[in-house]
Amino acid sequence: MADKNIDGLNLSREKPEFKTPLLERAWAYMPNGTRQIVSSVPIIPAIAAKAKSIAAHAPDFIRSDQGQVVGIFPEKEIYYGPSSGLVELRELVGQFWTYAYRLHGKPGIPEGGLHHQNVAIVSGATEGLSIIMRIFAHQQNVGLMPLHWSNYKGIIMNAGGNPVVIDLFDQDYHINFADLENKIQKNKITSLLINFPNNPSGDVLTEDELAKLVDLARRLNLIILSDEVYNFIRYKGQPQSMLSYAPERTVVISSASKEYLIPGARVGYVIATDETFTNVWMPRLIRSFSSSPNVLGQRLLIDILKEEVNDFVNGRSPRFITKVKSELRQRLELIISILTEKGFTLAGRDKNFPSGAISVLAKLPEYIKVDDKAFIDKALELKKFSAVPGSVFGAPRCIRFGYAGMTQETINKLSQNLQDVLDFYKT
Repeated sequence: MADKNIDGLNLSREKPEFKTPLLERAWAYMPNGTRQIVSSVPIIPAIAAKAKSIAAHAPDFIRSDQGQVVGIFPEKEIYYGPSSGLVELRELVGQFWTYAYRLHGKPGIPEGGLHHQNVAIVSGATEGLSIIMRIFAHQQNVGLMPLHWSNYKGIIMNAGGNPVVIDLFDQDYHINFADLENKIQKNKITSLLINFPNNPSGDVLTEDELAKLVDLARRLNLIILSDEVYNFIRYKGQPQSMLSYAPERTVVISSASKEYLIPGARVGYVIATDETFTNVWMPRLIRSFSSSPNVLGQRLLIDILKEEVNDFVNGRSPRFITKVKSELRQRLELIISILTEKGFTLAGRDKNFPSGAISVLAKLPEYIKVDDKAFIDKALELKKFSAVPGSVFGAPRCIRFGYAGMTQETINKLSQNLQDVLDFYKT
């Protein structure tokens, strides 16, 4: 059969040679349609890039390649941005990640740290995950932690993959790596989707556990898909990124939603050390999903990250996110004291205080005989409060309280409202 030509691409049956496990695995797993997208050069963006370059030096050059209405209400007009995001923002994200997670000089990290070529801006972490799963999940088994964001399964299945929940911890919250290896091999897992600090529990792994997990991934040739949206919100120990441990086989997904208080701006990022993945493949896939990420949200984040990176450069903690983390810690301390007083116990790895993130997972008191879903239904029926049943995350008879969405004043008010619901079950 002859090779196909699509958009100028020769789709040879021969497998390309890749230098990193990340690209090799990605090419092996992605469906043919996705291979065609990442391998072809879209004509319109190519013309636009050349036209933009020419126009910068030829004032009489006329551009009619743009699908944009201009010149009618100039003060309201917002132009399309690049599919991979504004270069200035991509560079700032790379710098922030390099400083925040101490990547300078680490093996496998580009010289000088991460640059814009290592970052692709997406419309929130959810779009980033959706695109990545189109690459790694198609007809594959993707390993999930027992405690996981409820959207993970749907995103994996939408990509034609099979989510498989693997017990990471034993009853004492230790990791038996020999047992974990057996489970991965038995279930034919090809990628691991991990999330630390964890939603809903705030759990993290120790440095020793991270190193052992990476050793396991290398021996089994696994891809690590690391959801790091809560990375810098750490209350114990230093923030960590999987890029520091396994740069050759890790894709990071994160966003500005949590730390920078702008979830509605829909600005997320995909980060990898292989530039082909983030600077070639991701822009082409983003264009096929949503054309380009939110320009207004990107500009807002640029203003914030300029100051954050400047603080790092001058040897200071980033002021914006440090203030956010300080306030969140106070809210967490307050809600834990209230929950403990009401007979709840923390359900995660840390029995006294979660290591990070923006929610707390707590077990219902023993005298509550209904399940977590019924408990929340009753709280809503009594018009007292809302929370998320832990069973949604794989934690039955637990409740996830999102304290980041409440002020300290509101958390104090929650105390009586929570007591009212508990009293209903005592009568």
